[in-house]
Amino acid sequence: MGVPFSFYNFSGIVDLHCGIVERLDDAHLEAFSILYCDFTGLDKSKIDESLTQVVRSSDSYVHNDNAFFFILYQTDKYGATVVANMFEEFFAKSIKHDVVSYPRDGESAQDLFDSLQISVKKKLSINLECLDKNSRERPTL
Repeated sequence: MGVPFSFYNFSGIVDLHCGIVERLDDAHLEAFSILYCDFTGLDKSKIDESLTQVVRSSDSYVHNDNAFFFILYQTDKYGATVVANMFEEFFAKSIKHDVVSYPRDGESAQDLFDSLQISVKKKLSINLECLDKNSRERPTL
């Protein structure tokens, strides 16, 4: 099972991954990928079960309602698509998904989020407003 984080930490976690890759001088073609999956209409207990069976312990994830984002370390777009296919096999249904990779699609969290928003809007006709900067900020009390 991957490591879950609060959605409010998403940008920081992605920037941390970017920093680690740079520090280790590990910026090969696609050092990590962000896989977006739309789990709308799926049972929460089945989603939880899928997370334990599909996601590796070296990966992390966040979610905003039914929008799940998986940060897959040392995984290119092909590998991220394999993970999406594993979710589809688990649920026995098609799952809307898309993927961006560092550094190919962006070199910061904001760049990657922008690339993902554009791609998801174009391919899936879904507007990921949750990735807008103001939507990711923790509300003040």
